[in-house]
Amino acid sequence: MDSTASFSGGGDATDQMSSNGDNMMESVSHSSTVSGLKSIVSVIVKRKVDDCYLLRDYEGKGLWLPCTDVQNNETCTAAAQRLGFELFGLKVTIQEIIKVSLGKSPSLDRDISHVTYHMTLPEGEDSEDSPAGQTWLSLPRIRELAEQGRSQSSLLFGVEVLTHLEANEVGRSADVSLIEDNKYVFIDNDLMSNHSPYNMLLKSAKFGPKEQELLYKEYLDVSFPSQSLNMSQFQILMKRLGFIDITSNITDYFRAFDTNRRGFLTWLDTLIGLACLEPTTPHGGSPAEYRCRYIFRYYDADCDGVFNLQEFRSMIHDIRVKKKQPVTDDALHEDVLASAMKFCSHYKEGDTLELPLNDFLTTVGQLKFRGTSVLFRSPRSFLTGPRSPGSPRSTSPPNKRTKKEFTPLYGRALSTQMSQNDLMLTANNDQGYLSERPYELATHTVKVRRSGALIDVKALWDLKDTDAFSSMTSQDLEKEKMRYSRYASIDSFNKGSHANEMLSGLKYFEMAIKKKPGADTLQEKKAFDWGEVDMTAFAKCLLAMCEQLKDLLRTESRLLRLRSPVYILGDIHGNYHDLVCFEKVLWRMGPLVTPSSFLFLGDYVDRGAYGIEVVSYLFSQKVLAPSKFFLLRGNHELRSVQENFNFKRECLEKFGDQVGLKVWDTINECFDVMPLAAVIDNKIFCVHGGIPSIAHGDGMLDAIDDIPVPLSDPEFESPLAWEIMWSDPVNNSYQFSEEEEKELKSNNGFVFNSRRGTAFFWNVEALMGFLTRNGLSHVIRAHEVQQSGFQVQQRGKLLTVFSSSGYCGGSNDAACVLADSNKLRLIRLDTT
Repeated sequence: MDSTASFSGGGDATDQMSSNGDNMMESVSHSSTVSGLKSIVSVIVKRKVDDCYLLRDYEGKGLWLPCTDVQNNETCTAAAQRLGFELFGLKVTIQEIIKVSLGKSPSLDRDISHVTYHMTLPEGEDSEDSPAGQTWLSLPRIRELAEQGRSQSSLLFGVEVLTHLEANEVGRSADVSLIEDNKYVFIDNDLMSNHSPYNMLLKSAKFGPKEQELLYKEYLDVSFPSQSLNMSQFQILMKRLGFIDITSNITDYFRAFDTNRRGFLTWLDTLIGLACLEPTTPHGGSPAEYRCRYIFRYYDADCDGVFNLQEFRSMIHDIRVKKKQPVTDDALHEDVLASAMKFCSHYKEGDTLELPLNDFLTTVGQLKFRGTSVLFRSPRSFLTGPRSPGSPRSTSPPNKRTKKEFTPLYGRALSTQMSQNDLMLTANNDQGYLSERPYELATHTVKVRRSGALIDVKALWDLKDTDAFSSMTSQDLEKEKMRYSRYASIDSFNKGSHANEMLSGLKYFEMAIKKKPGADTLQEKKAFDWGEVDMTAFAKCLLAMCEQLKDLLRTESRLLRLRSPVYILGDIHGNYHDLVCFEKVLWRMGPLVTPSSFLFLGDYVDRGAYGIEVVSYLFSQKVLAPSKFFLLRGNHELRSVQENFNFKRECLEKFGDQVGLKVWDTINECFDVMPLAAVIDNKIFCVHGGIPSIAHGDGMLDAIDDIPVPLSDPEFESPLAWEIMWSDPVNNSYQFSEEEEKELKSNNGFVFNSRRGTAFFWNVEALMGFLTRNGLSHVIRAHEVQQSGFQVQQRGKLLTVFSSSGYCGGSNDAACVLADSNKLRLIRLDTT
């Protein structure tokens, strides 16, 4: 029988659904309201003869899993068995596989759940006959119907049809991230640490807890028993919320809301989309970036992430209509040409326009193009529009603007307290969104040679009686001196601090000193030599700085979240010469006055002769610029590894047995509390060795934050940490045995790393799965020497970078990666 078998009443299932769809689009009535919802059970029934699944039309809204309400005093299991008897007239075997709670929000008077069971029919009952009103479809056909939902109303009622059946195929639970999006998420605007990317947007839209409750009630009343909306149900919801004139543009609005291209909208998709569409949402700060992304998707009709000329013209047309400007062919043509040149400076009439999303965001954010604030707006607020009978309106006053710590769209929390007035800009102004916090004067001024070397540093108040400040400003500056004295940058420029003393000593270590004729005070020494320096004093300074650093590193997350621009450096391995070369090229004036951050991927010691100097330098810079210098742990930041190589021996030789052992232990205590991975702009995963396998937290990034601190023995205390410090990508030069090939296929692209004798190899399928699960675009790692200093691997999604030239007597280059402006730039360094 064909996988699209007919209903028992005759006709193809999908044809019948198409006819039902017309009625569905016109009706906004519902068989139940939220207050009357009950928990439900659904069943997955697979027919062995052709591997088709049983689906049925749910109240004319689309094909869905067979389901039933759980009656009073009835268990979910009993309800599922009752459903099986109703379907097939016999007793069936069931097994619970997925449970999703819709949450216990104030809109619901009890906890509502959806439990899905796998149903097994008795032997001999697996026939090709369809129960009345239902159909059997193959999984490929169901995927086709789901994909159709991206551009037209899907014949599937909810996304669970696809996610649950795909989970059943591989014998695991459904996509956890999708379930989390589907269920009710209470987003408290004042306590949103776990939803920071949405915080400012929801605040600016005035979607407080009460408003979210009302919207969720409307959403659930339309979507239930599914926890997602297809295009038809989305249209019904928007009309209920007062957006009456959405019909002609329903496909465009749905495409804008459908950020993950699923063909269905989760509750979170819907909430964020409504916030972007809300007429009072400001078009400034981080809300503007969100809105501009939605605007782009709205006009990107072919969904290729690039505006063509027709799509760009449609946007310009709508801006002119909203601004009540003429839309004659000549006027529109002239405006399109002038506007295109703002986005693409070399564009001229007749050229093919290709405007990618990132260029669009950058140009609008830099205020080179204005007018987007009038686009993608609901004609009235969703908080005051028409609602279903009996549904109360919001009577809560607008959210008061309070001072709160907030987290930007990308990167670390900003500790400076700010009022909402500092962040919100009027909806009628096309303000840029690239800057979200107010600027203020830094505490110091620096003087720099034309070579880039920093030669003088002065505190601002030391200049208050000079012509650098007016007399009135000098008085204000004196008042502010006590506040300035609490800033971390005071310590950063304090020449007497342990970190600055260490850097001064390292400058001496780097220099070659030749004895001048007749000079008795200065001893001759070679470059990269301590000469007659008191190494005990050096050790005391290093130990004191390590104690300071341990407290700092302990406060950092195991998974750092950084914002670009960031330079990423790989293995250093005691090569202080190359580290100094990087300094002179990348941060010659010092990290604090360099407009980028620096991320090191580990393996600072062993192999090379100057592990102590490398560690001393990096630790000093981390203490002085904790928000600019970031250090990850590599597999050589382990005591057991160092004992097999040369770092422990180096400590003993430079400081003596007793002091050297103390230095080695203290440095490793710092290694024990180092972060293990980082994410840049929520897109670039950075780590020393490899990606986590799905054995740990289903391969999700959040599992890294749960790694314990301190971590003195990762092999036994955290298998996840051990993996990401040691694993490698599959290399074409490595020949796998037949058994290893089988393990790769059965273990989701991971196989035991026989070359290292520990951790894993992973292949491109494993990498792509990891990127998809976590919404990432690339992985940058170190761990392996590369002749060019870097290697691009696995469909260009994996970069290996190595930052120590001439490794172990070889001839390889040193390199780094710059993540900036949505580009990953590979930079090789001439260290000769």
